[in-house]
Amino acid sequence: MKTSAFLGVKLSVLVIVVYILVAIFGPMMANEKPLYCHVNGSATFPFLENTLAKTDDQSCILACIPYGPQTTNINGHASLSPGSYPTHGNGKIHWLGTDKLGRDTAAGMIHGTRISLMIGVLSVIFTFFIGTSLGMAAAYYSVKGIAINILQYIILITGITFGGFYFIFEWIYSGLTGAVWIALLILFILGMLYFISDHILKKTPKYRINPDQLLMKIITWRKSFPGIFLLLALTGVFVIPSVWNIIFMITILGWTEFARHARAETLAIMEENYITAARILGFSDLRILIRHILPNIMPTMIVLICFSVSGAILAESTISFLGIGLPVETVTWGKMMASGRDMQQWWLVVFPGLAIMVIILSLNIIANHYLSKIRTNQ
Repeated sequence: MKTSAFLGVKLSVLVIVVYILVAIFGPMMANEKPLYCHVNGSATFPFLENTLAKTDDQSCILACIPYGPQTTNINGHASLSPGSYPTHGNGKIHWLGTDKLGRDTAAGMIHGTRISLMIGVLSVIFTFFIGTSLGMAAAYYSVKGIAINILQYIILITGITFGGFYFIFEWIYSGLTGAVWIALLILFILGMLYFISDHILKKTPKYRINPDQLLMKIITWRKSFPGIFLLLALTGVFVIPSVWNIIFMITILGWTEFARHARAETLAIMEENYITAARILGFSDLRILIRHILPNIMPTMIVLICFSVSGAILAESTISFLGIGLPVETVTWGKMMASGRDMQQWWLVVFPGLAIMVIILSLNIIANHYLSKIRTNQ
């Protein structure tokens, strides 16, 4: 059993590596532009250029799939089954067929891999940083709390209000305009003023805030709303669809899981003798959090990262399937499945669905492996 489980983990890691390579080298694998051409004694790389120059195929090296994700041709190329050749012209074989607009399914899946992994990885990086930081800090200061003076309190409330209701929404509706950069500068100044206000108002009375209770109330409020409904509601807020909007939405909804687990793990580690010894030796709170607590909670966080990446990929596929949140010209697995949901072109559902299933299954196998190791060590 152990040998088969270990082989399953190795195979899952290999699958993830293949997905990553496909995402990185996708433009070289599927592109209507030649990869390399030798014309008039000079070498060119058309796939790196914005224009598509007419070249002789005999003097060029073509991609494995000589079609781009947006290459359309409805004249005899639409709705071709896997392994078919275009009915007109000298086109190359469509290994996984085409959709109703004649777009190659294999090219769409390859370029869709980059979108899915980009959204999954970047959103989890942001959720990990935000959630883990807040969870560790809330647990660490749960006993003594955080003492702030009246100026810090005003700055905190002003920063949250200003940042939440002006900076973010101005960014959403207008993009990175001059007003957004000015708002960012104001937030930066408020942050610096917050940290130096202790020296400005040394004799001012301070008020203690329990960040642990505050964090748990926020998490409870977030968990009271179904994630998919919040995700659909947030998509209506963004005027211009983009990949970064999806990353932002998944981050907003997903950081609470990291915060909850980081808080629980930190509370358990706080009872250890080496944390008490570090405090007695006078180590700073930041050093204790980063050098003594964070490495010990990372095994649990790695498990959560794997599950979160698979969840983010599934969320992106769901949004794409519904046809919202992303630009129309962006090809994703979810959009391909939506175009074939009438099952007249079964390959548009089966192949993207298999791609989603395989990567999620691989991530879950890796996560379960780390989880079993944590339980064995305990």
